[in-house]
Amino acid sequence: MFNTADDGEHARLLGQAQLWDRLTFRRLEGLGVGEGSRCLEVGGGTGTVVRWLADRVGPTGGVVATDLEPKWLRTVEASNVETFEHDISTEPLSSEAYDVINLRLVLMHQADEQAVLRKLIDALVPGGRLLVEEYDMRSLPVCHPPDDTWHTVAGASVELVNAAGADVRLGVKLQGMLEGAGLLDVDAEAVAFPRRVPDIQAWRQQFVEVGPRLVQGGWVTAEQVDSVIARFDDPNCDLVVYGPTLVSVTGRKPE
Repeated sequence: MFNTADDGEHARLLGQAQLWDRLTFRRLEGLGVGEGSRCLEVGGGTGTVVRWLADRVGPTGGVVATDLEPKWLRTVEASNVETFEHDISTEPLSSEAYDVINLRLVLMHQADEQAVLRKLIDALVPGGRLLVEEYDMRSLPVCHPPDDTWHTVAGASVELVNAAGADVRLGVKLQGMLEGAGLLDVDAEAVAFPRRVPDIQAWRQQFVEVGPRLVQGGWVTAEQVDSVIARFDDPNCDLVVYGPTLVSVTGRKPE
């Protein structure tokens, strides 16, 4: 839905990272990422998690970072990091090569989620750990105080993502998917970070970009989109929005 090579998209991805990185870092730390670990990050985006991993694994470890558009990953300067342009849906991964694999907001965009999950598990060493984080987007329209315009435009955004082929409910399915794929010690948690609208400027660009498509599809009016965007520009706006819920699930490959 977005051209990830654009500078504006880079800013949006950075804002997204600032929101979710603290959860991802905590979960990776809980998996025991440390000196000497061999890690793979699929869909590395702006490279914030890649840099964290590189610091943790040290000179005796290694990090492989992939993305469909690795433009921003190439700015990561670390001798223990390799970056590649890679399509996880069609291109192979090395078998039993990694101690830890993580991906965030990648699986929901895959046509065959189960096939990608099997490929990731095959790339883990026996006993290796997988971290998958995906949205349950159905919480996006939730706000306080109640606001019909936000509810309508945010809800339409969820419908647009769904119509584009992404699984907006994938987060709630993850635990069962990892267990069904044979992983052990599966652990799941769900996190949302409510914010006042003016405090989440990274989302403004998202509504600017998808707004015309929402109008064209007949989901909302241009006036409704403009009203939502204007709230990001109003420092006195007190509307608190819940946002999407990120579901974080880990599992261990049998030895």
